[in-house]
Amino acid sequence: MYDLERIAEDQARFARCVAEAQPYAPLLVKIKLTWRCNLRCVMCNIWRQQRHELLSLDRLRALADELADLGTRKVHLSGGETLLRPDLFDLVAYLSDKGMRVNLTTNGTLLTPERAERLVEAGVRGVSISVDSPDRKVHDRIRGVAGAWKRTVRGIRALRRVVDRHRAKVRLRINTVITRRNYTSLNRLAAFAHEEGVDRLTLIPVDDPTGQLRLNKTRIRDFNGRVAPVLAEEGVAWGLFQTPEEAYPFGRTGRELEYSKLGEYARGLYRRQPCYAPWTHAFITPRGRVHACCMTRGARPLGDLRVQSFREVWKGTSYRALRVAMRDGHLYPACHRCDDFLQANRFLHRLADGRGEAFDVRRGR
Repeated sequence: MYDLERIAEDQARFARCVAEAQPYAPLLVKIKLTWRCNLRCVMCNIWRQQRHELLSLDRLRALADELADLGTRKVHLSGGETLLRPDLFDLVAYLSDKGMRVNLTTNGTLLTPERAERLVEAGVRGVSISVDSPDRKVHDRIRGVAGAWKRTVRGIRALRRVVDRHRAKVRLRINTVITRRNYTSLNRLAAFAHEEGVDRLTLIPVDDPTGQLRLNKTRIRDFNGRVAPVLAEEGVAWGLFQTPEEAYPFGRTGRELEYSKLGEYARGLYRRQPCYAPWTHAFITPRGRVHACCMTRGARPLGDLRVQSFREVWKGTSYRALRVAMRDGHLYPACHRCDDFLQANRFLHRLADGRGEAFDVRRGR
């Protein structure tokens, strides 16, 4: 996700940027395209929010021009539901033509054969589809709409057929948010993904500060004992995981489980080192507010693309202040709840300290 090989080849400059709290490059930029969604997921607040102000396609194209000039390698489009924006295909094509890898997340219910065809023709390189369980009833209860599972599976199959017909280099991924409502049903998730022709599987512990959906320690141990071993064995065998550890998003040691039962899925990592997202990453809301990542979107924005260029924000005083704070160990509380890029951040920390050659870059994510 961070283009680790490129940073490793440029280690001296990356380490200097970290030391001086200067930007490296926005290698990965995540753009939320809309707040709107056609589902009512129990773990998500986006659909409950009535906010309709969006960046126009013209403004997004101008943003794409800036990102290409600044060295962005990958853009991830999300929502809300991305397929509710009718200009999605035009934006994917524009970003792709600029040489950036374009991935998007969708719940899959609107992924008709015609839309799958348009996505592939536009140049999309990865599609992450949300599936909360291989069990139809469990998935639909979590998604809040009857029939959602059936439409999502239909969408996965439509996209798989188009990708195979075009022999396109498009990776299909299933994202699964683990909650106390679905974890016991996930032992068949790897088999389901394999049967549907999916390339990768990502398990995401629910971000739930209230604790109502989060697994307690007993449930985590149950998941690790009965579900994760099956996922690990089958997931690695079918290429859905690179390593068995990906089947254990809560960790495996007693100390890791203590952190995870509190919702601290970074498992103490950011008590020992910074997160390097402010040097390589940006997150943009539908109305154009810029943050370092999705976990910091509740904090004060670092800039506003309605009145600033992205370059001004990326190189501005607010972003630099965040880099200084992060470098010096003053993280947001939300950072400790984040399970994203853990391996990548371990690797980047070694690079920043001049020790990257001893770490396996291929295991970063």
